[in-house]
Amino acid sequence: MNKIELRGNVGSVRVQNVGQTHVARISLATNYVYKNREGDPVIETTWHNITAWDGKNIADLESIQRGDKMFVSGRLRSQRFI
Repeated sequence: MNKIELRGNVGSVRVQNVGQTHVARISLATNYVYKNREGDPVIETTWHNITAWDGKNIADLESIQRGDKMFVSGRLRSQRFI
């Protein structure tokens, strides 16, 4: 099973038309908070690139804005660029 769930804040949104449908390319920031050896809190931010197609349980791609909180559920796909 290939399923991932992410919760975070939207960094940037770019909506494009591909044929008859809309595609949104979204950067999402997730944070992991832990304490180091001295007891100080450390925030580790990871950025994820998300591609969302219109009509996949998304109400309106145009309404997504920077800073919005977002929950994403889908499959993980990685690409290797040489």
